[in-house]
Amino acid sequence: MITENLSDQGAGVIVGANIRELRQALGWSQVTLGQKAGLRQGYISAIERGERCPSLERLFDLARAFRVAPSRLVVMPTSQGGAG
Repeated sequence: MITENLSDQGAGVIVGANIRELRQALGWSQVTLGQKAGLRQGYISAIERGERCPSLERLFDLARAFRVAPSRLVVMPTSQGGAG
């Protein structure tokens, strides 16, 4: 589970949170994202849980699927801002 202060978390957790945020905002399932990015649903799930961190190549595949810059997937999520 993602904690309130993501700045204390590793890069994998931040990337996973961004991917989940974008996927849910688009109303996509993990299966749909996997199909669009050419990745398995289980891999997407592991990324979102912070258990796996995608390689640079996979990060670009995910960004391409979302039609965003790859940097969007590695920045601190705005929805997790809260009072720090």
